[in-house]
Amino acid sequence: MSVETIRSYVGENRVIICIGTRNPAKIRGVTNAFKRFFNEVEVKYINPSINLAPQPIGLENVIDGARRRALHAMDKLRDCSYGVGIEAGWVLINGEYYDLETAWIQRWDGVGSLGFSPAFKIPRLFAEKILDGSRKELEDVVNEYYGTENIGDRGGFIGALTKNVVTRSDLSYMATLMALIPFINEDLYIRGKDIR
Repeated sequence: MSVETIRSYVGENRVIICIGTRNPAKIRGVTNAFKRFFNEVEVKYINPSINLAPQPIGLENVIDGARRRALHAMDKLRDCSYGVGIEAGWVLINGEYYDLETAWIQRWDGVGSLGFSPAFKIPRLFAEKILDGSRKELEDVVNEYYGTENIGDRGGFIGALTKNVVTRSDLSYMATLMALIPFINEDLYIRGKDIR
């Protein structure tokens, strides 16, 4: 698809989003966020074949994972209006770890944007199992504790903690909405239109 075709496609309020994951909860959240602003949303997705940390720790690592997922999806799937990467990871605040979902959106013209979900505190006992190397990622600890399988593909740890009042899809949705703000407000963020 040519740049002109993509440009006209976006102009008609139709988009092709390419997501760097096969996680159904993330895909659902991203898709629902885009549907708030675009009339027609076509979704493609791919599992990243890039080397990503199983449990990103530190804001820079979480952002880097989301960005790399978005760029990989754009590169491998082609014809994308937007590439989207969602990465959940931990940030250290006042000596405690908090889980934060991060969205990176890369538009076809190279403009990128970043957004975050609400964050929630990780129980210290869970965090210690990752930090001491006895478990690879938070999902392993959560599945073991709750007796579940692949909880991250469904409601996620946040779903278990909130009795499904908030789910993993909700966090992906919120992070994606925040990353979409510059694209739906181009005069403020991208074009830099002066205030008069």
